[in-house]
Amino acid sequence: QEYAQVLSQFEAAKAKGLKLDMSRGKPGARQLDMISDLAWILQKPEDFYDGGTDVRNYGVLSGLPSAKALFAEILGTRPEEVFVGGNSSLNLMYDVIAKAYTHGLLHSEKPWSQLETVKFLCPVPGYDRHFGVTEFFGVEMVNVPMTSEGPDMDMVERLVSSDDSIKGIWCVPKYSNPQGITYSDETVCRMAALKPAAEDFRIYWDNAYVVHHLYEDEQDDLLDIISECEKAGNPDMVYE
Repeated sequence: QEYAQVLSQFEAAKAKGLKLDMSRGKPGARQLDMISDLAWILQKPEDFYDGGTDVRNYGVLSGLPSAKALFAEILGTRPEEVFVGGNSSLNLMYDVIAKAYTHGLLHSEKPWSQLETVKFLCPVPGYDRHFGVTEFFGVEMVNVPMTSEGPDMDMVERLVSSDDSIKGIWCVPKYSNPQGITYSDETVCRMAALKPAAEDFRIYWDNAYVVHHLYEDEQDDLLDIISECEKAGNPDMVYE
């Protein structure tokens, strides 16, 4: 009876013939019109040079200097620490996990595909697309409750230090998806100072909402995880 009722509602919705775009986060036409002029700024050959690099050619492996400088300013880090890949951060995150499975990461004893068990810490509620990446590779995902200051760090510290099969933690540190929580200074410092049992444990710091402020005069502050990891003696422990 329940199925018949829901099916009836579904058929009624289809019968309306609506053409709705239900995808998330797409700019509207008015927003796109605001940047249309950018497509025509580059006119002369010299306009296509970034330093000594002609951007019409293959470019630079780690990204154009001006792009690295721009994102370093946005993320609060240094240009030499920035790698500019494609325009999808999720794709870059997927590629890192894929490389870990096929070849291992820095300090990996062997590729993750050769390990009996691989685990990841997943703050919940959390971002479903992150979980989709690790789920695709068959990773055992360990739920860590979110607090008002970020993941439960007592639990994170205990798990990471005692289990060398835990290889990473997903983090959306600013205006977290879906709760909108920004990690406190204490949380960032404790995260940077982790002492993982796995030498190739990494923090996956998806700072996607670094400039997504609702009000100009009301912005959350977030410590720079890269410099905090350096201070704590863990300079290789984070991908931002």
